[in-house]
Amino acid sequence: MLRAMLGLLLLPAILFSSDNSSTLPWHIKGSLSEACSCSVPCRCNFGGKPAPHPYCYSMYSYKIEKGHHGKTELDGLKFGSMDARYGRTLYIDQRADGAQRAALNDIAVDLMGLKDTAQFYPGQSMAHIATRYADIVQEADKKSNHLKLGTDGEFRAEYIIGRDGINPVVVKNNTTWAIDEAIKANTSLFSYQYGRNRFQMKDTNSNQGDFEYASSQYRKQIPVVPHCGR
Repeated sequence: MLRAMLGLLLLPAILFSSDNSSTLPWHIKGSLSEACSCSVPCRCNFGGKPAPHPYCYSMYSYKIEKGHHGKTELDGLKFGSMDARYGRTLYIDQRADGAQRAALNDIAVDLMGLKDTAQFYPGQSMAHIATRYADIVQEADKKSNHLKLGTDGEFRAEYIIGRDGINPVVVKNNTTWAIDEAIKANTSLFSYQYGRNRFQMKDTNSNQGDFEYASSQYRKQIPVVPHCGR
């Protein structure tokens, strides 16, 4: 009985380990919402290093409009991360069932490089320190975007309107996030607290854009999640 109980306790850690990435084909399409600790427009997005800080803490989520992992449907689900000083915390939609959670974890391994523990710049490591199942709120409209990772973190941002006074500033082919067009925004709130990663900021950079990824494009290649000054 004790052995069986221990096996049940260890199951989630085994199932969602970044060392057990599946080889099943997957495809996802949807929208990315992201904010970081850099000032607008974030020099990381233009091939530079973080500013005004020597680090770039990034909170983001992928909202899947249409997607699958093998035969597991992922429509409407979300997953994301908080990358900060003490490492990366992966967030998976708490609405996902067991098969969907495993599928989202596998996709995250391919996209984010969860096995990578290198120091990318002073004071920040991308070691995978935790996986959290949370209510992920990801919203965007014509004027703003908003992301909330359970009760741990949240950002709100307003799009930066261009010289026509109507349309937001859009950056094409940025050097970090794998989205064709990144709408630039400025945060009014950017806060997080889980474990040792804790901060609260505002007037920082945000990106909003659409994505379409497939395992055939990104598996075993450079992750689509950026690391500044790489």
